[in-house]
Amino acid sequence: MSQVSLRPRTTAILATSLDGKLARSDAAGKRIASHYDFQHLEQQVAQVDAVLFGATTLRWGGTAMRLQSPHLIAERERQGRSPQPLQIVCSASGNLDPALPFFRQPIRRVLLTTEKGASHWQGSAAFDECWRAGEEAIDWPKAFANMQGAGVQTLAVLGGGQLLASLLQIAAIDELWLTLCPLLLGSAAPSLYPDGVEFSGMLTLLNVLPVGNEVYLHYRLTYA
Repeated sequence: MSQVSLRPRTTAILATSLDGKLARSDAAGKRIASHYDFQHLEQQVAQVDAVLFGATTLRWGGTAMRLQSPHLIAERERQGRSPQPLQIVCSASGNLDPALPFFRQPIRRVLLTTEKGASHWQGSAAFDECWRAGEEAIDWPKAFANMQGAGVQTLAVLGGGQLLASLLQIAAIDELWLTLCPLLLGSAAPSLYPDGVEFSGMLTLLNVLPVGNEVYLHYRLTYA
């Protein structure tokens, strides 16, 4: 059972190398997965109210996970939803580069941070909203209360490993889509499994889809 009673239905969507790495260590902004994986990611993102990702994920990629397919945007509008899901960046420090392309994209941006992190953005219009959740570390019940207040009922977590681990620790991930990519990237690349963070859970396999040399795994998570 989740340790947080009021929170969105949450799905983590990640692509990793076979040695558990989330990105190349020498190629910021370049995806390790295929074009098909991007289409799969876009389809999943189109179904949620908001996406959540960490500061490191933003620094590496530079942009939001913005829907690009006209039919997915049109379907959201037909349902009476916003054309793009809300983009939530989680950064306790608030240390983000305002020159990133992310800040020029036509999306609604929210910073999920702490009182300390919010101080970096006072007087700035870079974010549409700044959610303060905790003094120096993210207080997740407060963070989820902010999401509830914004009408976020479904959430996609897009990385990185530290953010995923934090949510697993409080039993706040319901499903996982994991793309296994045919790569070995080595210890210098950012990992899905951060050191020093403990969590546990049981995974029930819902679907396996091999596409080319990639394998798409869909799990449901349960917690003791």
